[in-house]
Amino acid sequence: MNDLDVFIETPCCEGCRKILEEFWTELKKQLNPFIPENVFLEVSVVEDEKVKSLNKTYRGKDAVTDVLSFEDGEKLPDGNIFLGSIVIACTRAKQQAIDVGNSFEEELRFLFLHGVLHLLGFDHEKDNGEMFKIQRDIKKRLKDFFSLSED
Repeated sequence: MNDLDVFIETPCCEGCRKILEEFWTELKKQLNPFIPENVFLEVSVVEDEKVKSLNKTYRGKDAVTDVLSFEDGEKLPDGNIFLGSIVIACTRAKQQAIDVGNSFEEELRFLFLHGVLHLLGFDHEKDNGEMFKIQRDIKKRLKDFFSLSED
């Protein structure tokens, strides 16, 4: 079993599967202190309206957001641990990339990183900056995937 399933549910994201799979290979190495052995997760890149619907259903917020994470933690029959699911809003990510001066690929990687940290239990709304610090540190170590112009 592959440890990452990527679902592209929008024509907005041509080439996203390869971007996410290559990034995941390196990201796992950086998450070593936080990530359990034998993990499995899934990521879906979807239309903004789907994220808006999920955001309303699960968070009570009737608005598009850039990324949602659904933590799980179940041990699968093959011994892997299913961390959960990440859902990225493609059009929103493209616009954010423009707004902050990133490439779309970099924004996609950033949102995936952000989502994975949430699956690992980090919560920037409650942790006094710990998640953002880890995020910045990982981006610096993975400098081939990120510009360092913004944190």
